[in-house]
Amino acid sequence: MVVFFAIWLVVGLLLGLAFKEQARIRTAELPSARLPDLARAYVQEKRSNAALEEEIRQLRQKINELENAFASGTKQTQLLTQSLQEAKMLAGLLEVEGPGIELILQDSKRKPAGDSPELLPELYTIHDYDLLRVVNELRQAGAEAISINGQRIVATTAIRCTGPVVFVNDVKMASPFTILAIGDPKTLVGALEMPGGALADLKSVDPKMVQIRQMDKVRIPAYGGATQFRYARPVAPEEVKP
Repeated sequence: MVVFFAIWLVVGLLLGLAFKEQARIRTAELPSARLPDLARAYVQEKRSNAALEEEIRQLRQKINELENAFASGTKQTQLLTQSLQEAKMLAGLLEVEGPGIELILQDSKRKPAGDSPELLPELYTIHDYDLLRVVNELRQAGAEAISINGQRIVATTAIRCTGPVVFVNDVKMASPFTILAIGDPKTLVGALEMPGGALADLKSVDPKMVQIRQMDKVRIPAYGGATQFRYARPVAPEEVKP
């Protein structure tokens, strides 16, 4: 048991260092210089980021190997492994598949009329709040896993607009947005298409902004971002008030 937690502690520290460096690269600002210098800096940061992502992949593979090794051990270690897998599933750290839906949201190709109010053009664009409404509706309808353009939606996911683009898990993306969700297909579609629901406003502007279909099998990737907590910590059993 001591060995089990010691191994996990070492692996966790390694993952933490890798995630920390990856976060630094994502948030670092390029130097203000001439275009060639910016291009070189971009290429260098991209290579560093790719190397760190490969390191994270290898560390996660090592974790899986350790889990498999413990799974073949005693009943107690098997129970621990099972609990760990369930926790990873809940946290979105495992790739999953199952029945569900595919929803594509895209900016309208229509142009607002010349006498339209000044803010009307905004209605023809997919915004962060459109994505948030869809995600909330899917969760309420029982979706067990959701992704947007390949980014897994987890508890720490932020969806926000910055100018003409949207950031999901700090990854920049733009229209069209492909949203995958695993759950009962009929229930998910019914929730999204209810009158006054998450898609009603978009369809009233341009029905072509929304495409939705039920699928027998949807595959959603695992969350690939940082999982380290800087401030939050578990409450020890002796600190829990009765």
